[in-house]
Amino acid sequence: MSFGIWFEPEMINPNSEIHRAHPDWALGSEDQLLGRHQKAINMALPAVRDYLFDRIAAILSAHAIDYIKWDHNRVLPMPDAAQTRGSYALIDRLRAAFPDVEIESCASGGGRIDFGILSRTQRVWLSDSNDALERLRMQHDAALFLPAAITGSHVGPRTCHTSGRTLPMAFRALVAAQRHMGFEMDPRELTDDEAATLARVTAWWKDNRAWMLMADILRLDSADPAVLAEQQIDRDGARFVVFAGRRAASAQIAPRPLRLTRLDPDTRYRVTLLNRASAPHLSRGPAVLRDGPLEMSGAYLMQHGLTLPWHFPDTMWVIEGERL
Repeated sequence: MSFGIWFEPEMINPNSEIHRAHPDWALGSEDQLLGRHQKAINMALPAVRDYLFDRIAAILSAHAIDYIKWDHNRVLPMPDAAQTRGSYALIDRLRAAFPDVEIESCASGGGRIDFGILSRTQRVWLSDSNDALERLRMQHDAALFLPAAITGSHVGPRTCHTSGRTLPMAFRALVAAQRHMGFEMDPRELTDDEAATLARVTAWWKDNRAWMLMADILRLDSADPAVLAEQQIDRDGARFVVFAGRRAASAQIAPRPLRLTRLDPDTRYRVTLLNRASAPHLSRGPAVLRDGPLEMSGAYLMQHGLTLPWHFPDTMWVIEGERL
């Protein structure tokens, strides 16, 4: 593990010494609505950037810090391109002075996942919501823009602080394992079963992250609207993994196959349901994936597809594939 520190350098609190000394540094009018009791500080001012750089540099110089979470938790009082350019200038200056310190940009605070920020930071935090059900959809849509290697996704607490929803550990862990996996919880709350599940999923992710973090993420067209699915395939097509998350009860009686993509139609593949031990006994039709690995052609997997075992909402199937 490495040590990281949380900064929110673009905010200023009206009840602070710096605001009392430099009220002109605050961006926007005096009567603006505050966000988390804060205003934005005017990053277009060179004096502001110098002030922030000196204080951040002092901390990074005095301590062995590997990582900065650069947060931004309020909406600006008005659109301002100079604010963005000023923030870029400060980050560029810090990157030049501390090239080995990684910076994570925050998408949920500030919406900063554009190409401008991605050229300056190594990672993004996709959302402050650790609700795995919400993140399943967020990650699915963000895959149009963001690769897995830079998309932080954390296993949250049993009861999510933003939604109040309680979700099973297997689902929380597998949603996090779709991207750059981490934990964001108090591990003392874990039951023995939850700890064993988390350890098992984490070990699987660590065994596969070398190729998964470089894989192409292909969003699959699911015939069942209750299922959000993606296929991560390595660059030479020799292996892939499918994540199929069920976010609601299905309105369909008969299961419909999930068709895969970008395989060699004339090649045979072995597909294995990673978590088949957790499959319920309920079934609608034969669920041969539960019985063990299958071998089939790329043409079959793309044109017909795989029929997933029946599963409850808030669960995820993970299917591993390898070219024979």
